[in-house]
Amino acid sequence: MNRIGLLMSDGFYCEQRDDVMVYGFTRSEDADVDAWAAALIAHIEATPIDKPFRILMDVSAKQVNFTARARQRSVEIFTRYRTRQGRFAFLFSSRTAPYYSRIFFASLGRLKFSLNYFTDTQKALDWLRQ
Repeated sequence: MNRIGLLMSDGFYCEQRDDVMVYGFTRSEDADVDAWAAALIAHIEATPIDKPFRILMDVSAKQVNFTARARQRSVEIFTRYRTRQGRFAFLFSSRTAPYYSRIFFASLGRLKFSLNYFTDTQKALDWLRQ
């Protein structure tokens, strides 16, 4: 597996794993959320419109919360790119977090890309590569 990593802030990193871009949080400060938003927008914009993106969001660290800033930036990004083709896998440590995530995404209306929720990194990567 080819891996290229980059630390974007003290609490956020991104790592290219072959055809999957991994975004990971170790905390959820506003600066970390803004670094994630900028990196995600750049990645989606760089992905050709006819090619699906594959993104793993690792929010499994115990210090990570879905803050007001994270909700705001998520709404901006996911509604802006709602018509793009791709897959988002979310990696959680809590078994109840996917339930709340589904409610949040349902509030955004119809999205053209697929979403799925995992507690196991390898299962998430396998789903992204299907």
